[in-house]
Amino acid sequence: MTDPYCGADGVLLNRYEIADAELLRQVEFDVTTLRAQQLALNPLPGRYDLAHLCRFHRHLFQDVYDWAGEPRRVDIARSAAFAHWRHIRSYGELLLGRLREEQLLTGLGRDEFLDRFTHYFSEVNALHPFREGNGRSQRAFFRQLGLQAGWRLDFAGMDPAEYNEACRSSMVDSTDTLRAIFDRALVELD
Repeated sequence: MTDPYCGADGVLLNRYEIADAELLRQVEFDVTTLRAQQLALNPLPGRYDLAHLCRFHRHLFQDVYDWAGEPRRVDIARSAAFAHWRHIRSYGELLLGRLREEQLLTGLGRDEFLDRFTHYFSEVNALHPFREGNGRSQRAFFRQLGLQAGWRLDFAGMDPAEYNEACRSSMVDSTDTLRAIFDRALVELD
């Protein structure tokens, strides 16, 4: 199946018309880093539903991709397959509806917060709603959710290889390692 998000060279179609994958990764990193800093200073209001997650993606990637903020319309996989693209909207709404039913994890003690936060983080990771930029969008979304619930998570202090392996493992095995990483990075706000 042809990937409609990529040019003939296999590089993601982008607003800069960059055809070199490494250069695109660097430009994408630089631009989204600045956009993420904006989010840290100015929270993005919303209901923590799929539309809200899409707005995070749109904010971060608006300068790079025309399709920023739109759920993907192609199946993707890395070490495991992510959700089939036709199920993104229905499962995303169901999943994030349950998060809202749990009062966005507010008022929970540390252990319960870690359990539920890890669960939702892992499920959104398995959903992987965007063609590219899922991790950055997800971290921004959950960073803001955590702050609203009274907890700060220091994603920057995590070992990238350990974190990526824990995210992969949470899809096929257990969320225990991911929860342990979050436990080390979690700080209760005063």
